[in-house]
Amino acid sequence: MRVLVLGAAGFLGSNLVRALLDQGDEVRALLRPGNQGSTLKGLPLERVSGDLRDAHSLVRACDGIRIVYHTAGYYPTATIPVETAVHHALTETRNVLNAAKQTGVQRVIFTSTLTTIGFPKESGTLATEACPFATRFSTNPYLMSKAAMENAMLEAAKNGMPIVVVNPTACYGPYDSKPTSGAQIVMIAKRLMPAYVQAPVNAIDVRDVADGMIRAATRGRIGERYILGHWNTTQKELGETMARVVGVAAPKIPVPFELARYGSKLGDWMFRTVLRRPAPVPGFFMEVLRHMQHYDCSKAIRELDYSRHPVENAIRDAVTWFRSNGYVDAGAG
Repeated sequence: MRVLVLGAAGFLGSNLVRALLDQGDEVRALLRPGNQGSTLKGLPLERVSGDLRDAHSLVRACDGIRIVYHTAGYYPTATIPVETAVHHALTETRNVLNAAKQTGVQRVIFTSTLTTIGFPKESGTLATEACPFATRFSTNPYLMSKAAMENAMLEAAKNGMPIVVVNPTACYGPYDSKPTSGAQIVMIAKRLMPAYVQAPVNAIDVRDVADGMIRAATRGRIGERYILGHWNTTQKELGETMARVVGVAAPKIPVPFELARYGSKLGDWMFRTVLRRPAPVPGFFMEVLRHMQHYDCSKAIRELDYSRHPVENAIRDAVTWFRSNGYVDAGAG
């Protein structure tokens, strides 16, 4: 089967590409101009140059493709107006939808995020796919752009587009080259994270997410969203697991969310007005933690039957990859 992976060189994308190749699919990878795709080195795939903001390049990339796996959803990397972020997000999303429709793609698997899953009405219960998005951070460019993209995909599905949405929780594993969620592992390994934010979290091996996406292509129902998660835990326990795997002391200082949020806002302001450069981690990302919660993944487990391996193994594999690629000193811990 000929498939296209958007965001193929990213953390999820590079693991997904490997899973697709393992099952015998012919994989086409869309890479931005100049991106050498280091996480894809040596893999037998077709590389095409393009960008989600270049509609013509997407049509070329989709030509002859049966399934599109979209792992390249837009997210802002700096604090920008929410209207700007939503505009960028919807422009890219519409380009993908138009290209898929024009070329007769049979299914689009769209990777959304855990933050678009809303909060359950009854406290103490688990969040499900039935919980609509809601936030008190309406000026947060990440949260609002992610919600806008998912809504556009679900609306397109209502209008006949063959789209399935997946909502992965916090992913860990190898090939996290930026790094993304693995940044927490790197910081703990370097002893740069003495504190943790008091918050719940659900974690999963990124390779299990890839498996869930592949199964969604054949088993998922069009117009549905599926939470791909595994381990309901806390930031404290997750940090302790990471520290144990690395072999260092775990973060000890608990920080309430609101204190961490205001601290991140202050840091953002300092970088912007005093240092006159973007903050290395935009302040709005702290608000994303408020949207992390415990999830009921039974719908996805029942309908997709995706694999679910111990998250500690995923963290161990992430540490091995970080060490072998120079993110963490080989002797750390």
